[in-house]
Amino acid sequence: MTQDVPATAPATTSFPSVPETAPVQTEAPAAAPDAPIAPAPSVAAPASLTPERYDLALEGFAIDPVLVQNADPVLRDIGLSNDAANKLLPVARDIMARTQESLVRQIADAAAAQKKTWHEAFVADPEIGGARRSETEHFAAKALDALGYAQGHPFRQALNESGFGNHPDMIRAFRRLGELVGEDGGFVRPTTASSRNRPVWERLYPNEAR
Repeated sequence: MTQDVPATAPATTSFPSVPETAPVQTEAPAAAPDAPIAPAPSVAAPASLTPERYDLALEGFAIDPVLVQNADPVLRDIGLSNDAANKLLPVARDIMARTQESLVRQIADAAAAQKKTWHEAFVADPEIGGARRSETEHFAAKALDALGYAQGHPFRQALNESGFGNHPDMIRAFRRLGELVGEDGGFVRPTTASSRNRPVWERLYPNEAR
């Protein structure tokens, strides 16, 4: 008879336990509170763009050297290169042109307003305006003609364009002169008929003629 051999348990293989690995650190450890801060890397400063002397030019314009000299410290303070300064010139020219046009327009408007004010004062003046306006204009024109300032003369045009021809005192003075003009166009004294044959300067300044 055969002897029964007891069944053996299945063989098992045991492995040593693997210890858990420490977590991977992704951030740098914080610096100690008293640790010195590393200085930032130095960057070389760019070289200055300002030239030794500004050479400014604008097509069609002659730039005053004194203006360039006065602008030099301002351009350097801003730190402009010569090319950048020249690019600003057309803009500055346009600004100056518009400013000049505005000033001329303001002066013209003010002159027109003054001219209108003087004219209104002349018309309202009871001595030379109002019902006597036509008479005043006749005598004033007569005086100007006698003085050699005929219609179209530059002096007469200047009176009209400047507005001084509308000034009541100017009109009053020419009216009085016109009243002294005789039929021949010369100045006469109303008390002496024979004075018509005397020179004009003696009629105007009788005291100096003596």
